[in-house]
Amino acid sequence: MHATLCDLITDLVQNSFEANATEIKLNVEETEQNLNVVIADNGKGMSAETLEKAKDPFYSDGLKHRHRKVGLGLPFLFQTSEMTGGTATIESQEGVGTTVTFSLDPAHVDLPMFGNFPTAAVTLMTYGFKGNLTIEHSKDGKSYSVSREELIEVLGDLNDLESLTLLKQFIEGNEDEING
Repeated sequence: MHATLCDLITDLVQNSFEANATEIKLNVEETEQNLNVVIADNGKGMSAETLEKAKDPFYSDGLKHRHRKVGLGLPFLFQTSEMTGGTATIESQEGVGTTVTFSLDPAHVDLPMFGNFPTAAVTLMTYGFKGNLTIEHSKDGKSYSVSREELIEVLGDLNDLESLTLLKQFIEGNEDEING
């Protein structure tokens, strides 16, 4: 199991990177009643058969992680959802992309901690992939959106120390606004 929900979200977005997506959207909406997350990409997608297999923790296509005999990201999502009374779905079409959606009760006693979203967002934005990632985060009616392409346009290389520092400050400032 992932230590935090941010770890789970990061793992699921990394699946999009590894599926050669060029456009990924992460939407996180927090309310008192629900934590809603949607991760949509235009990656290689999966056939119906592969999608069913991906829900099995003992399945791995053997391509992403040649040394691993299990794939745990999606099974952990479904386990977390089931044990907390939430919902989780995955839709995928080969050659089109994949959308993972889940909704969890933030007050459920068995729900893992949310975690450090600014760190997760910075990690995802600086991950070495060719494409755009848009992150939208809203909480109780306040929100912000940030695009990797826009950040690169303004900051340049996101892994440069100065750019990384500014990126972190930008994300943390936006998080303070919606949490304040």
